[in-house]
Amino acid sequence: MRVMAVNESHEQPVYPTKYVFPVDDDNVIPLPFITLRGKLIRHTFPGVPNYESIEDGDYPETRWVLEILSTEIRRLIDLKYITENLYNPDEEGWVQLIAVGNEESPRSFQNKQIIVQGYLGTIISHIHTPATIEATEIYEDSQQMD
Repeated sequence: MRVMAVNESHEQPVYPTKYVFPVDDDNVIPLPFITLRGKLIRHTFPGVPNYESIEDGDYPETRWVLEILSTEIRRLIDLKYITENLYNPDEEGWVQLIAVGNEESPRSFQNKQIIVQGYLGTIISHIHTPATIEATEIYEDSQQMD
């Protein structure tokens, strides 16, 4: 797997994953392979031991975050991939990005509008947003969304 730039030739990656179940009701479906658009940022969250406050002694954990628009949130809710309990459908939201390759690989996309293809929701530790996307490919978005 590798981060791909627009117009760069590439092979379809083989990407094993474990599915988790996002909605605790009778309509539970495995989390899907999806495409999201948003702005990629770095954000520092409070980590161990309490995950509450860096100022009060929690270790800082800096993560990649995809800021998605309310239209993307509404689409995910309509598809029943997330619930309104996780995100307000009328506001922008954050989805933690689990990077392709290594933690530094998305750096060239920082503070840019991007398209991410990957698996929504993952089982890993230290998640700081209601949902995650485990990226298989990242592209710069040619349609700038503000």
